[in-house]
Amino acid sequence: ENLTLPVSKCSEDTIRVCSEGSYHSCDSQLPYASCPGNDYAVETCGKGNEGGCGALFDFTSSTVSVAPRSSNRHSLDVDDRIKDVICSSLPAEDYVIGVTKDSLPYWNSFSVNPPWLYFGSEDGVFRFLPGTPNECPGGKNEYDPTIRPWYVAASSGPKDVVLILDTSGSMENAGRLSIMQEAAKRVVNTLGISDYFAVVEFNDRADSLEGSDEYPLLQRATTDNKQRLMKKIDGLAPGGGTDFSSGFDLAFDIFKASEWNEMSTSCHKAILFLTDGAMGDDEASFFDLL
Repeated sequence: ENLTLPVSKCSEDTIRVCSEGSYHSCDSQLPYASCPGNDYAVETCGKGNEGGCGALFDFTSSTVSVAPRSSNRHSLDVDDRIKDVICSSLPAEDYVIGVTKDSLPYWNSFSVNPPWLYFGSEDGVFRFLPGTPNECPGGKNEYDPTIRPWYVAASSGPKDVVLILDTSGSMENAGRLSIMQEAAKRVVNTLGISDYFAVVEFNDRADSLEGSDEYPLLQRATTDNKQRLMKKIDGLAPGGGTDFSSGFDLAFDIFKASEWNEMSTSCHKAILFLTDGAMGDDEASFFDLL
């Protein structure tokens, strides 16, 4: 049962004030936008090295965006939820502006600007400082904070993750393999530097995508490791039967060996199991394994 109650955190008056004080990243003109230099350059605007301005930013106002497809996330009235989050997060603007001002001497000592400060919610609301106007195709923002590593890390903590991917022959049908590959890569992309992960493929037997080592281990979710494993996910091909137990046996072995070799967070553990069909092994034995 959804424990989120359909009660607004903000009064009607507060919501009205909020609507007048929050700037949308697609539509709003910021009141004190300026060109701070290379540190805040936006790729599509250039880096300012040519004597122009890399992009405009306002250090006195935060900007708000809403992720696409937010309306599919909850059964409650999404518009009300989003308004509530935008409204209840607005008071934080004064705090982050103050932090930015107070930290200026420190960052100036390194000849760089202060870092961006931002907030994301489960409804896809993203508030960030300094505010900046964005180009929004079709008038809608495409940024989703909930799939970013910083959001996932903050909401779930350090974790060990093993993806078990079905590459049996039936995955060749109806584009199932490509759908699974995209889903698996999306999960890998959400992992942060504090996470460890491995990818297992199974059909008649199971193998780690890290190779044929006797005791494959979890890998830290660095950018290089994620990119290497995602390329291997792209290279998966269908064939063979569907032995569920082999995939889970190898995943459990990876967890145990990684703990022993201190290649683990020693924290939360999760298995993501992606398959399309019925198991080819004995059902009772499989559930005993779990």
